[in-house]
Amino acid sequence: MRTEVIGANPRAKAIADALEPVAGQAELVVICAEDYSTVPDVPPGPDIVNLTSGTTEEAVEAAKRFPGRYLDGALMAHPEHVGRPETVLVYSGSPDVFARHEKTLARLGSATYLGPDPATASLYDAAMLNFAWATLIGYLQSAALVNVEARTFTPLLTQWLKSTVADVIEGYAGQIDAGSYPGDEEWLELDEPLMRHLIVATEQRGLDSALPRLIHSLTTRGIEAGSGAESFASLVEVIRGGGQLPATT
Repeated sequence: MRTEVIGANPRAKAIADALEPVAGQAELVVICAEDYSTVPDVPPGPDIVNLTSGTTEEAVEAAKRFPGRYLDGALMAHPEHVGRPETVLVYSGSPDVFARHEKTLARLGSATYLGPDPATASLYDAAMLNFAWATLIGYLQSAALVNVEARTFTPLLTQWLKSTVADVIEGYAGQIDAGSYPGDEEWLELDEPLMRHLIVATEQRGLDSALPRLIHSLTTRGIEAGSGAESFASLVEVIRGGGQLPATT
């Protein structure tokens, strides 16, 4: 089977020109463009896997352009990670396209199919980027706070992440699904003073305190809503409620 991969390019015409001589021969065309506006009109014939980042609405519109032969996807890694079996890629859209090309897509990394709605992969992309950015900004904040060589501090963090934090996340998943947040081991009213200590330590060192203040604000809202004796996972209900964060002192 012939597969063509079209990389990022700021000009849709340039991508279309690159596709023209091969589209009739390929069974699969994989596109990773700068944005959805540069995804070209691929001639009839090959199936299409689109790894371009965009909104759920853009993914739905792209699927309409290529009915029956479109799979939207998201690559959750840097380019140098492509091809590793542990690299996460998610796909949604035509189940037939995924079934036909699953083995080929597995060469890029682990291929997880999320269902027939083409918008799902884009939504997972946003959600997983949210997790990555929130985690990484927490790392940067912590590195600035301890103010030692990052290479000295980082192994302790990664060990804690693997040995404890990952287990906590697994536990929170069950609480979120059940809609029940027992505060058997930790609870918001226990956490809140520690968050105030973090704000003080941050500002005493002249650092930006927006992140710890955000966490404290969400926690305060949870306590005010009556969840003081519930676990930190209960803040998902505050997040679901939306609205403005109150000022903290």
